[in-house]
Amino acid sequence: MLSIVIIIASFSFPYDSKAADFDGFHDAIREWWNVDAFIKGERNYSITASFEYEKETPAANLFLTFFNWDTNETHDLGSYGDDISAIHCEGKNCIRVFYGNSWLEGAYPHYTFHFDRKNFTIHLNLTAISPPQFVAEDEGGVLPMGLGYYKYLFIPKCSIEGWIVHGGKREIINGTGYYEHVWGNWSYHHPMRGATIKPYINLTKWWMRNSNVSLNGLIISSNNPFGYDWAWISFDNGWTLFYGAIPFWVDGIPFSIFYLYDGKEIREFGRISYEYLDGVFYHGTYIPTKIKVHGEGDMDIFFEMKMGHQPHIYQDSLSSFFWRELILYESPGVVSGFYIGKDGGKENLTGRCEMEMERQVSIFGYNLAGVVKIERGFEFTFLSTLLNLSLKIRLTFFPLSIDFSFSHIG
Repeated sequence: MLSIVIIIASFSFPYDSKAADFDGFHDAIREWWNVDAFIKGERNYSITASFEYEKETPAANLFLTFFNWDTNETHDLGSYGDDISAIHCEGKNCIRVFYGNSWLEGAYPHYTFHFDRKNFTIHLNLTAISPPQFVAEDEGGVLPMGLGYYKYLFIPKCSIEGWIVHGGKREIINGTGYYEHVWGNWSYHHPMRGATIKPYINLTKWWMRNSNVSLNGLIISSNNPFGYDWAWISFDNGWTLFYGAIPFWVDGIPFSIFYLYDGKEIREFGRISYEYLDGVFYHGTYIPTKIKVHGEGDMDIFFEMKMGHQPHIYQDSLSSFFWRELILYESPGVVSGFYIGKDGGKENLTGRCEMEMERQVSIFGYNLAGVVKIERGFEFTFLSTLLNLSLKIRLTFFPLSIDFSFSHIG
């Protein structure tokens, strides 16, 4: 019986990741079109925005955040939880999306985003410099989300020109951008609805080829695979990088990938390790704000990315008994690191990044328990946002000593 279910499920969604109509409207349960950009006018700015509809509630959302790097101001210009009729989409092999006075139109390699919200007008003309790429394209290009699925198309580097009007003043802008189009059938409210099996099989084979398990101890947390860590990086040398990681209940088992565009080709890195260097507790979950990443491929790349601005935070209550809230926590920042080429030469990397963390929070909040090996001993940790406490015990041998610490979170 199980084999019959697997066979039926394997044909329950599309697999042609090379389809020429990836720009089109797909009439899925969820779909969005996104742009991220670092731009310069009279000052330095960055923008993250997307048009989105979802039929589960149903609702429409316009995400639009404008960051002023020079003044450290964050402007939330979005509109959330609107009636789904607020968004109108059309186009089979090209796309036109209308959301009030804001709109998107185009097809690869040219796109135009226009936003007219509150006291801002933003007009961005994107021209793709790199080719488009599906995440996990060689594994079928379909990603699982619970027992649902989605397809994730992105263009890691675009040139941008356009203009903004704010406070009655018009500025000509130019810069570098990232384009993203995602669609599929999955549920945040009830993630175990669906029949997706084959993407898990494909990704498991991919992960086994690229796995980089590092267990110096055992740490179990309530981080769950219904959230993600996401970043887009624009390096000063002209390279760009897309980074994605799925948190997992057991630390040291990374489910992550990044794609580096070096001006000639897009290179996939699947053998990755990462570490959270800093973070904040927010609404019963832990948000990493500084992440160290090491990717191994035809070159070794090491980099640290750090949020550097007042964040934009989006929260959505969920209708599930167990799942309480969906949180998006985003901020631009800086990145630094280096890479080692095939010839052994080392080159430094610097640049800017846009980081976005999504967390699906349960009624129990964020919890962590673990034991880690340290020099001459072990460290035991217990943490609970529900109980508002953090407990740490450090046991060392030769000489024998026990250190105990207790604190409230926040």
